[in-house]
Amino acid sequence: MDKAITVRRMNFAIDDSMDKYWFGGNPLISAYFYALSATFPDGERFFIDTVRHYRNDVKDPQLQQEIRAFIGQEAHHGKAHEDFNNALEAKGFPVNTVAAKAKALLDLARARLKPQRQLAITVALEHVTATMAEHALRHPEILEQMDPTFRKMIIWHAVEEIEHKAVAFDVYRECVDDEFLRRRVMFMTLMLFFGRILFFQRLLLRADQRRASLNEWWVAMKFFWGKGGVMRESIPHFLKAFKRGFHPNDIDQTPLINDWQQRYPEVAGLQTN
Repeated sequence: MDKAITVRRMNFAIDDSMDKYWFGGNPLISAYFYALSATFPDGERFFIDTVRHYRNDVKDPQLQQEIRAFIGQEAHHGKAHEDFNNALEAKGFPVNTVAAKAKALLDLARARLKPQRQLAITVALEHVTATMAEHALRHPEILEQMDPTFRKMIIWHAVEEIEHKAVAFDVYRECVDDEFLRRRVMFMTLMLFFGRILFFQRLLLRADQRRASLNEWWVAMKFFWGKGGVMRESIPHFLKAFKRGFHPNDIDQTPLINDWQQRYPEVAGLQTN
């Protein structure tokens, strides 16, 4: 994929009056996105640190330039989600508690795992975020059910995740190049990541003492596993990453981000630089 990686500084004004469960009023789907958002700030910092560790070992000048852009984009993503998380905390969700639990797990990885394994975790999670970004951009009908502020943030975040999806992978290939380790870490990371998201989702709902109705459960099941569901469409992409010789650009997602400014002018207009 020959696509420029552009660092964009955005201005998202979070409306304090947004609905508590802003995805169509469904608590299960809303809490899923809240759990994801809670993990992003420290997750993005972990990604930056694992790539930066190998920065001086990278010889390719083009990849060096991409690393700089990757770091810039991820830093802005973390800040944007931090602001959104604070707004959720103000509504009574223990998002900061969830974020602290996610951070503790990343700190454990920093303390106990070698740099090459940490980078392999980043490679795995970058594939996860690019896959989820594709699902979001492929389904505008889903985006329309979101709170306007978060919808705009998701569109911007999704575009940039696809733009830089191969950077950590290319650093790994140049500096580590261990396919067995990459695939093994990919499996363990998928299991742990989605297991923790489910745990965080439950924690958020329990804190709000919110019980989903049978209809809300049905809607959530269709969202995740029905035709066009996020997990149903994502799993085939996850499986592709276990193929020997896989590269993120084997999955062509460029049509989803070509001319995105024209398709989402309300998002592009929030760029301040």
